[in-house]
Amino acid sequence: MTRWLGLAAAVLVAAGSYAAGALPGGDPGPELRRLGLGATPVPFQIGLAACLVGMVGLVAAWWRLGAMVRAGEVGARGLAVTGALWALPLLVAAPLGSRDVYSYACQGWLYASGADPYTLSPAGGGCPWVAAVAPVWRDETAPYGPVAIALAAGAAWLGGGLLATVGALRLVAAGGMVLAAVALPRLARTCGVEPVRAAWLGVCTPLVAVHAIAGAHYDALLAGLVVAGLAAAATGKPTSAGLALGLAVAVKVTAVVALPFAVLLLARPVRRWLVAGVAAAAFAAASLLGGLGWVGALGGATDQTQWTSVPTGVGMSVGYLLRGFGAGEGADDAVLAARLAGLGLLALALAALVVGAWRRRTDTRAVVLHCGAALAALALLSPIFYPWYALTALAVLAAAARAPVRRWLAVATGALTFLTLPNGLGVAALTKLPGAFLVLALVIAVAWAWLRPQVARAALKATSS
Repeated sequence: MTRWLGLAAAVLVAAGSYAAGALPGGDPGPELRRLGLGATPVPFQIGLAACLVGMVGLVAAWWRLGAMVRAGEVGARGLAVTGALWALPLLVAAPLGSRDVYSYACQGWLYASGADPYTLSPAGGGCPWVAAVAPVWRDETAPYGPVAIALAAGAAWLGGGLLATVGALRLVAAGGMVLAAVALPRLARTCGVEPVRAAWLGVCTPLVAVHAIAGAHYDALLAGLVVAGLAAAATGKPTSAGLALGLAVAVKVTAVVALPFAVLLLARPVRRWLVAGVAAAAFAAASLLGGLGWVGALGGATDQTQWTSVPTGVGMSVGYLLRGFGAGEGADDAVLAARLAGLGLLALALAALVVGAWRRRTDTRAVVLHCGAALAALALLSPIFYPWYALTALAVLAAAARAPVRRWLAVATGALTFLTLPNGLGVAALTKLPGAFLVLALVIAVAWAWLRPQVARAALKATSS
């Protein structure tokens, strides 16, 4: 019954996407952000309701499925069949939650046409599909690696038209999640975690269905390659590990964060050097074959200010306080300062996690857990965060985390599914002030929870002396 309820929910989401999704002809609810839901067309309202009800149903069915997995009522085969059934309607849905796939299509079209997407934007390069691209990305060059651009170019060349290209890119994303589904159980076994539970939490999720499959993001391929690389390293296959991770870095350079942990998963120094060398060779080969100066084009539109990024949310809340005291001119500086502080904290966190993994390098689960934490820190402490940025971190953490951490990861997975509306409008854009102060409150709570034991120990030491 749970399987079919989830399928019905996925069908409802897919049906609603054609009225409220990120349609190629433009935003079906353009006045939603400025004037509210009442100013949008009735078909959009119906489609939005269908999508949201379907997403709630999908999350509920997934949560029930997790209980069945823990009870031993659903095995690996049953979970795979269920996940495939839930994904099928979303393979034919309109893009959901983002218009990024149209940017990928235009970047691929430019490359397939002999142009350089790292120097030409979709608008500047004359992409015929530029009207479908989100305005914020129309004048931005590609921030992705040569493997991503090559796949997009292949999709554009084979597809010919926009819809066929989007369909091909969606298959790339689905392929990435299939790779993750195959590799994750192997990685989980090396960490002493039940493989079916890991697959339920890391792959067969509503976040994957909505944002990896329907959204067709490169992060789905990234997750598959990173998990495959870590699984290969954990099972003593340095060449396969290096190849997978080198290709992952050539999709999105942020995958380099996983490389030192993969190195530590190998016991012998010669194998550690081998995985690093193969990764570097794969990365270099992809870059050379691409023939594009993509490293100098890294970046993207970082002028978006959304509280979903922890540093940005803190900066926004400080900015609101400054405005309240009549010092509004410092609001932008507060966001910039918070982002810089976030990057500094990220560097410290990554260094600490690598050192921690080194100290426990004989413990596979500890190394993988440190890797997942590093990927999560990268996503949360960067200047911009979208729900699909969490796909790789959640997949890696699913292989190593244990209760109660797994329960919190499950809650986060369900919540992230709703972080953007079907037409691509972020919930953060509609809730700037309360969202920013919520982030600030959470940061204060986490800081106090970490500092309180240390303060108590210091106070006890002072009184005893």
